[in-house]
Amino acid sequence: MEAYILAGGKSTRMGEDKGLKKLKGVPIIQYIIHTLSVCFPVIKINTDNSEYLQFGLELIFDRNKNKGPIGGIQAALENSKNDIFIVSCDMPLITPEAIKYLLENHNNNWATVASYNERIQPLFGIYTYASLQLINKRIAHNQLKMMDFIQESHSDIIDMNNILNTEIFSNINTQEEFKKIEKNRKKYEY
Repeated sequence: MEAYILAGGKSTRMGEDKGLKKLKGVPIIQYIIHTLSVCFPVIKINTDNSEYLQFGLELIFDRNKNKGPIGGIQAALENSKNDIFIVSCDMPLITPEAIKYLLENHNNNWATVASYNERIQPLFGIYTYASLQLINKRIAHNQLKMMDFIQESHSDIIDMNNILNTEIFSNINTQEEFKKIEKNRKKYEY
């Protein structure tokens, strides 16, 4: 299975590319690459931004532009032609343990995604190649919400409250969220 990092968003609330923003002098995406490399032999980045070439990974472009995360997942599935692991570029606190737990609990349904503190995390999950047919249909009808896809598809939602002691799914969408994570940075060593 290959891992894909979704880094194609516009980062409008942040005001700059989230994946390239530096936390302790290291681009946020580098934390994610480091964690994924423990679990996956192949990691690719879904983005149009050529600045991501600095990480030495293959860049995958959306076939359908401006379709949000579902468009990135579509591009990743079309590129891999197999089941894939997806994570957003703004989740630097993910752990190999959380990834492995999700992999162990994957039952080959169309998607297997994490849930923590009763919040579903559609951008930390496994998407099967079979799910591409529904993704294509949803994009064709401009139905782009990931939560709607999870609810409509044959998806498993894996509760991770019992295995996690921290907010590893804290994502960074705003400068305020970034400052909060930066303030607690001793907890998040690279």
